Amino acid sequence: MKLKKGISIFNQLPEGYDAVTINSGTVIHTKQPAPIVNYNGYRYRPEYENDAYVVKRDWRHLNPDEITCLQANGNRNDYNTVYLGDIPEPLKDNFRRLDLADATNRDEVMEKLKQNPEATKKLNGSINAFLEPLAGNKPYHFHCLGINFPNIEMVACNTTQLPEGHHPREVRYMGMHNDGTSKMTIHTAHKFGNRISINLGKEPRSFLFVNLSMIQALNMLKKKVDAKKINISNIPQLFFKHFPGYPVIRVQQKPYEYYIAATDNCFHDGSTLGNKALDICFVYFGSFTC
Repeated sequence: MKLKKGISIFNQLPEGYDAVTINSGTVIHTKQPAPIVNYNGYRYRPEYENDAYVVKRDWRHLNPDEITCLQANGNRNDYNTVYLGDIPEPLKDNFRRLDLADATNRDEVMEKLKQNPEATKKLNGSINAFLEPLAGNKPYHFHCLGINFPNIEMVACNTTQLPEGHHPREVRYMGMHNDGTSKMTIHTAHKFGNRISINLGKEPRSFLFVNLSMIQALNMLKKKVDAKKINISNIPQLFFKHFPGYPVIRVQQKPYEYYIAATDNCFHDGSTLGNKALDICFVYFGSFTC
């Protein structure tokens, strides 16, 4: 399938669209086994939830028409645009002082933050100086310090029901998904702002997304499924079942690069495929625009 005009990209990365690739769609996870993870004493093959869809691996560079389709115009807001960029050098320096990228697990990351209270305090000031112009006069808040093993093709998962100290092989990954909750519907998902995620690891990571809003996906599905049977929870499985050939966009995030995206309003995931070091990202929620 060809890209439709939908969620656009405002690209301020130094490498421009060389950082962006596209594939031919998705496949149910049982038809494409996950790569083996071999890290820090763990060796296992990640498993997925029963109805998870994963991205095909036939990535290629965008052609000129696809770049034009994705490029943002002046009508940018917090739900119709994915923003890509590089954080300022002073903020990079503050992160480097904490030496987080050399950590090998979550406990080491948290210990580095505790052992450097002065550097952590300076970081809070510099991160706010960076985020305030992006947020305008709207509120924002820290969401999480995301930490993932390397060589995980699709990193999103829900570990809240697992016991403390669980083995990574017990995790079931979601595959391509939206972050919609019971607080929203397909028609209101665009009203809940967006997130900024900064790569603090030592290797590039990937942000994967489909450039369609929830309402666009719903309108496509109405031709295949009774609209009354589609809701914010099941729309990803229905969409990828009926439109597996719709392409996915992959953005490479080098260390200290960020993406801003309305993850309630688009299908997406993250990936550490091919990496060997711990993946660390800093995530804030708000209503950010550039």
